[in-house]
Order: sequence, then C-alpha cells, then structure tokens
Amino acid sequence: MQIVYLDQNQWVKLARAWKYPSEYAEVRKLFGEIERAVLNGKLCLPLTATNIYETYKINRSERRQDLALVQSALSQGKVFVGRHQRLANEISSVVRNIHSLPPEDREEYWFLSDLFFEAFAEHGDDRVQLTLPKNLLAAMRANPPYFLLCYLVGAPDEERQFAVGRWSAGSEELRQRIENNRQKLKNESMAMRRRIYSALLMLGEVEIILGFACDAGAPWQTVNDIKSSNARRLIREVPAYYVERELALRIGALDRPIEENDFRDMTAFCAAVPYADCVISENLFVNLALQAGLDQHFGTTITTDLMEVAKFL
Repeated sequence: MQIVYLDQNQWVKLARAWKYPSEYAEVRKLFGEIERAVLNGKLCLPLTATNIYETYKINRSERRQDLALVQSALSQGKVFVGRHQRLANEISSVVRNIHSLPPEDREEYWFLSDLFFEAFAEHGDDRVQLTLPKNLLAAMRANPPYFLLCYLVGAPDEERQFAVGRWSAGSEELRQRIENNRQKLKNESMAMRRRIYSALLMLGEVEIILGFACDAGAPWQTVNDIKSSNARRLIREVPAYYVERELALRIGALDRPIEENDFRDMTAFCAAVPYADCVISENLFVNLALQAGLDQHFGTTITTDLMEVAKFL
C-alpha cells in the first residue's frame, strides 16, 4: 500500500473536479484513478489534524459538505495519529536502541488510525480523559468514513465556531512565543540557532521524554540521567522532533511575521513526511522541506504537483 499525504489545497482541487468534472477534466480523470486505487487497497490518503481543522472551520455549509464528502470517501476515514501517540513510539524506539533493549512489536501501519479524532487525541489518553463506550468505538471502526463525514458536516454552527476559536487561540499563544524567540535569535548563525532550538525543544519535552523512556525500560528518572549525547540523539532520531526543528528554523528565517497557518502546516509535515511515500503540498512548505533535505532523510517524495499521485497508483 502506498501512502500519499495531500495538503488542504490539493483536497480542494479534487473536490472541485468531483463537482465540476467538465471544468477540471484532467484532475477528474485522476480522481477516478485515485478512487479505484483506494478501494482496491493500493493507495491510502490519510488526513492530518490540519486537514480536519481546515474543513471543519469552513462556514459555508455547501462548500464544507462538498469537501467533507470527498475527504471522507478518498481517505476512508483514516488519519495520521496525533503527536502524543507518535512520540510514544518514536521515543521508545530511540531509547531502546540507546540501551540495547529489544524493539517493540508494532503493526506495520501503527501510525494510522480509523478513528478520526485520534488525529488530535488518542482514545484512553489520560491527559484528555477521552474514553468512549465500546459499542460506539466498534461502530466507528466499522464505518470510519461515515463518522468522519458526520463530524465535519453535522456539528451545529455555534459548537463548530467555539471549537475553531479554541484551536486558534492555542495556535496564537505558540505563534507569539516562537516569534519572540525568533527576534532574540535573529543575529545568530543557522548552526547556533539549531543548537539553541534543540536545547529549547528538549527542555520543553523533558517530562514527556522521561515518561516514555521509563515505559520503554530505560533507567532515566531526571534530566541528568539522559546525558547530553542522548539528548542530541533524541532530537536527531525522533522524527517528530527532527522535522519540527528543521522546519521551525526555516520558518524563522522567513522575511515576514510567522502566521498561524505556518504552525498547522508544520504540524501536518511532522506527521506525514516520516511515514508517507509522497507528500503533496503548497510551494512554501515544499521548498522549506526540500531545503532541509527531509525528502532524502526520510525517503519521501515531496512535491507541489497533484498529478504526481499517478506514480503511486
């Protein structure tokens, strides 16, 4: 199975071709080929939290419904799991290598879920107290596209707008914090900014790292137990941290203020680039990812051309 991640603009192109086939003949033909490959199990087009958010926030109900129909059908309700679950497995793998512990047995596509909400929060995660009845979970796993579609188009406007507002508020706090750090570091070299960002990332994540390391069987109780060489290795070998650092450094070097959309795109790339065979996105983030060498680092095709999907059918 080939895994291809499409950013929101690519999904919009597919939705337009589905609704107006005569106006977008080339993309409409590709749509049919994609649909057949998905149904045959040859292709997977999982969504990220960013895709779901971008669709959920659309105020025009008809436009939101058109996009949701296409996304739910072609993604089959599959999503990349959220950052917390990815980190649990990614950190465990690195820690086990450091201490020569046996690797965990995992399913081949452990980073994908049929439960759309796991793009944001994992079921049973104590941090968010998200626990659903077994019969509801069974129904969702039996028909993932239906429940994703219901979520995207069925929420009352007040509920939807409240959720969008909360997500945006959280992004704004992060944007301001990183913007402030960028101003402080603007005169430093890229190499120095990389070291500083790595240190800040490590300090900000140390409790999470220690928790997952303990679960993996590592004798780490405090930050001193990790040691500097292992800290550098974690930032370098944990995909979520590596992609975040390299993209954040390049976003920070842009000659414009950092925008909320930058963080959503970065979040999507952290989820998709390490695990997808192909990532298709807009010019800015494709260029940033290629500058960072993420395509070579992870063996992932990163492009702006939707027609590249044809190579993975």
